Amino acid sequence: MIIGLTGKSCAGKDTVAAMLPSDSFVVIDVDALGHTALESNHEKLEEAFGPSIFKQDGSVDRKILGPMVFSDAEKLATLNDITHPWMKEEALKEAKDAEKRGMIAVINAALLESMGFVSYCDLVVFVTAPYEVREKRALLRDGITKEKFHAREESQKEIGRSLFDYGKEVITIINDGDKDTISRQVSFLCAKI
Repeated sequence: MIIGLTGKSCAGKDTVAAMLPSDSFVVIDVDALGHTALESNHEKLEEAFGPSIFKQDGSVDRKILGPMVFSDAEKLATLNDITHPWMKEEALKEAKDAEKRGMIAVINAALLESMGFVSYCDLVVFVTAPYEVREKRALLRDGITKEKFHAREESQKEIGRSLFDYGKEVITIINDGDKDTISRQVSFLCAKI
């Protein structure tokens, strides 16, 4: 079984993923794969964005690349064209491996839909939280400004809008900050599966 886990920035996808029992679930963190995808596509990134996006050691400086792409839809599309195919292939490979071992694969991806994962999922879990809660989390966790969070929000405005159009079961988890409430929702999800 493959479950898609999605939601906007700071909605709580990682919180939900961490609550899933590791003896039954294998969580595939597509964001983490994105970091590897950046390093695996060095030449294409330099060609698209120039040498200024790299640190002294040759690794990608996400603090430079992030604001560059989140403030420019065309640059974001270019980055996605470079990294998403690699990330999708790796995530699906890990999901199939988990299934072969009798585990439930959970593809944790904000861009679950736009990357084309939904058609591979048996079930989709959509984690949501109010804008103000997510903004506060982003300011604390990522140390960004409200303006940068708003730019990130704009780049993710389509997340969740058409998940129900695929004919897949979608379970919504509301993560408004109450740990007991989210824990009960995750327990319900596990019992349902």
